[in-house]
Order: sequence, then C-alpha cells, then structure tokens
Amino acid sequence: MWRRANGVMAGVVAAIAVTLAVVALSQPSQKVPGIVVPAMDNSETAIPTVTAVGVAETATATAPSGGNAPVAQQQPTNSQSPAASQPNTAKPLSGTPTTSANPTNAPAPTPQQPPAQPPVPPRFDPAASFRIVNVVNSLSLDSGGQVPPGTPMKLWAPSPSTNLQFQMVETGGGYYRLVNRTNGLAVDGRGARQDGSYVGQRPWDSSPNMQWLPRDAGNGMFTLTNRATGMALDGAGRGVTFGAQAIQWTVNGGPNQLWRIVV
Repeated sequence: MWRRANGVMAGVVAAIAVTLAVVALSQPSQKVPGIVVPAMDNSETAIPTVTAVGVAETATATAPSGGNAPVAQQQPTNSQSPAASQPNTAKPLSGTPTTSANPTNAPAPTPQQPPAQPPVPPRFDPAASFRIVNVVNSLSLDSGGQVPPGTPMKLWAPSPSTNLQFQMVETGGGYYRLVNRTNGLAVDGRGARQDGSYVGQRPWDSSPNMQWLPRDAGNGMFTLTNRATGMALDGAGRGVTFGAQAIQWTVNGGPNQLWRIVV
C-alpha cells in the first residue's frame, strides 16, 4: 500500500517537472547580463513596407494636375531615336559606290539655256520706196537714171530723186530683189567673186545674182549679201567721190558693209 502511494507521488512530481519545463521553454529568453538593449524611441516613425501598389499610388498622387503621369524610367538626354529610324550604317558591298541623298556641298544644277533661235529676218513693205545709205560715207546707192542694162550702180549724195529709190520685193528665204524706181532694173551682183567687183543692174529674171539678203546689224543698220556669190554690197569707205562705182566685197564685218535702209 505504501509503495503504491509512493509510486503515485513520484508520477505527480514527474508531471509537475514536465509542466514546469514546458512553461520555462515558452517564456522569452532572459537578457544576458552586461548587454544593454536600447528601447525603441516611440518619437521615431517606423519605415513602412514599400509595395508595387504603393509606388503606383504615390506616382499618381504626385502627378501635376492636367499633365501626364511621369515616366517611371527617365530617358537619357543623349538618347538615340528608335532603331526603325536609325540611318543604315552598314558598310556597302565591295565596289558599290556610296551616294548621299542630300549632299550639303553639291553645286546647284546649271539651268538649261533655251536653244538659240535664228534671227528673225527683217520685213520691208514692197509698196514703199527705200534709200540705201552707206554708214561710213553717207552716200546712197544710185542707178544713174534711165540707163541701159549692165550699167554699173554708183554712189551719190542723198536726194529725193527716184534714181536713189528702190522697191524691196521678197523672193523667199529672207532674200529680196532691189528694183530701181526710175528704170525698173534690179541690182545685179553679176556672179562676180572678186573683191572690188562693181555692182550692175538689169531686168529681173529670178536669177540668184539679183537677190540680196538683208541682215539686221543693230541700231538701224543692215548688211546686204548676194545670194549667188555670198559677197557683200560695199560702200568702198571714206573719201569716195560722187559717181564712184558701188562695189562688192567678201563679208568681213567692216563698217564699209553697213547700210541704213530708210524711207
């Protein structure tokens, strides 16, 4: 009986010991003597836990009114354009020339000049009477009046005489026949090709020897070139006397071959 009571008592003591051990393990560890743990200062605000939702809400709350929300990642100041707009920097194949679409030092294209137009031939009224006056000596072409065909043309001082008046009738291609008002004879180059050959007159027969091309030399002056020979009517220069023969000469652009054709 006593032994049984002692066994019961031992079990109770063991149970109490286990309970005390469990309680001791559940209590917070005691501080190690000699180490002071500072207490938290309640005046300091604890750092809140940052979450992605909080960052988004903060960015929305700080965005200026009426403006767009700030970009989460700031673009660098020297950022390049997107790859789609980048120029092609790939090296060309060997032998392929490289060209620039808009060269900065390319010369301006030379404007195309219109083709030169041939001079418009002068037109003369066939019903009018004209005097043919040399520019150098101021003498007029003169038929000499009622003379036989083949008589040389001469030079004379200007006067209202019909001996010095000519009808200019177009024959085609800009050429004219020069018909004297007094005798009706046409000025004739006679087919001569030697410088200084005289100029004659005879009835019109459509011969190219009696066709002359007036070319405008400017300032109211003209040259007269024979169709058959290409020789020019020439006034023989200064110092010629009245009645001197009119001559023809190779075209040379000299003033002796300039004439005023006046009414």
